[in-house]
Amino acid sequence: MADIDEIPSKIRSSSTSSIRYNIAKQIYPKQLLTIKAGPIKDELGFTLCEKVALRQAWNLIRPRERRFGQDVFYTFLNEWYWSISKFKQGEDINIALLHGHALTFIRFVGALINESDPIMFQVMLNDNNQTHSRCRVGGDYIAMLGQALTDYILKVLDKVRSPSLEQGLQRIVEKFKSYQDIQTDRSRTSYRRGLSKSNFSLHQITTKK
Repeated sequence: MADIDEIPSKIRSSSTSSIRYNIAKQIYPKQLLTIKAGPIKDELGFTLCEKVALRQAWNLIRPRERRFGQDVFYTFLNEWYWSISKFKQGEDINIALLHGHALTFIRFVGALINESDPIMFQVMLNDNNQTHSRCRVGGDYIAMLGQALTDYILKVLDKVRSPSLEQGLQRIVEKFKSYQDIQTDRSRTSYRRGLSKSNFSLHQITTKK
């Protein structure tokens, strides 16, 4: 049988440990985060090294963007000569429109690189897609042009070329491709819905007859 003097000491020790436990819960209310190995990506899917490499490269490109844009289009049109018909007005090629598009495209890619808001990034891609859709320009064309721009930049900036710059430029091309695929799927879905509605209407007319 335990002594009467020992009981209060046991109670005091248990109450002290419970107090310490409660204090520890207040200090550490949340579970510690799990450590993830590898590079951390932002909401747009770029790593910090890729973002820095892209922006540094664009600081070199910006003063020469007009010449770079023309060179990219010249190289692109030499390989994909059939696409020059997109710039025809009647029987003639609109040279001013061609040169203006070359400059606009390279400025657009630069704006994407410097955009940190994911919503605005998607809005810019959406506007670009709708503009080209109105002109009946498919997503394959934009992706090929983006790849031509990537190849040209890596060739011109060979002295400052890095794996981060290569991966960052390739990621932009993938953004063009993936976003165009999403838009193409939506167009096909809406087309199927329209087709099913027309079939349903035709079925109703046939039934009434």
